[in-house]
Amino acid sequence: MVERYRRRKGKPALLGNHQRCWLWGRHVVTETLRAARWPVVELHLSDRLPEDDLAFVTEWSQARQVTLTMEAFDRLTDLCHSREHQGFLAKMAAFPYDRMQDLLSSAKPQPLFGLLDGLQDPHNFGAVIRSAHVLGVDALFVPTHGQVAVTAQVARSSAGAVNHIPIAQAEDIVSLVEQLRLHGIRVIGTSQRASQPISDCDLTRAVAIVIGNEGTGIRDEILAVCDELVMIPQFGAVESLNAAVSAGILFYEAQRQRAAAAGSRQ
Repeated sequence: MVERYRRRKGKPALLGNHQRCWLWGRHVVTETLRAARWPVVELHLSDRLPEDDLAFVTEWSQARQVTLTMEAFDRLTDLCHSREHQGFLAKMAAFPYDRMQDLLSSAKPQPLFGLLDGLQDPHNFGAVIRSAHVLGVDALFVPTHGQVAVTAQVARSSAGAVNHIPIAQAEDIVSLVEQLRLHGIRVIGTSQRASQPISDCDLTRAVAIVIGNEGTGIRDEILAVCDELVMIPQFGAVESLNAAVSAGILFYEAQRQRAAAAGSRQ
């Protein structure tokens, strides 16, 4: 039996073209539904799913008047071109980025921000989002151009964390750095040419940590306007870390310092 629940209002713009707008997989789809942040246009479920899964998605779709269709497993595979959907498929609207000014004006004291300078790999971007959420980063800022957008692939790589951390776009990163400074936020760049290790940089203050492009790192014009440049000490024969690993190290170090500072004040 095919069940459908229709949205009454016009549908929003889709995430991308027909193939790119599909989000699939049990965890990321149900996490997206529970977060209720990213608009869902249609839901397609396998007709073999357990009753518990069916009950949750059916109730969710009815409450929000989103079309729900029960399909054969192979039909879902045809739609998303992957057999890894686990019986869960959602057609997504465009990702709802936050407004940069809203995030800056509502920031808590001593916020920790991440600023991404042109990541190209959706798996890296998703992994950075996941690390940022787990490690308590308050928001991520990304350039409008020259940066992979939040796509279904990014969402899957983030394990659904994309639904739980604010992400804002900026037309110009240099201008964003100036805006951050106006709000009392220091901008920390990473470069293996820097002499100061990350552990010697005070990350307990309001800071934005810049994560560079996978291949070229942080652009020179961004390095030039950073308040401090730091390096991650490395001891192996390979002298570079990928963007996601670097981000995890930097965000962890910031939270380590903050926890130590909070403990010393008690």
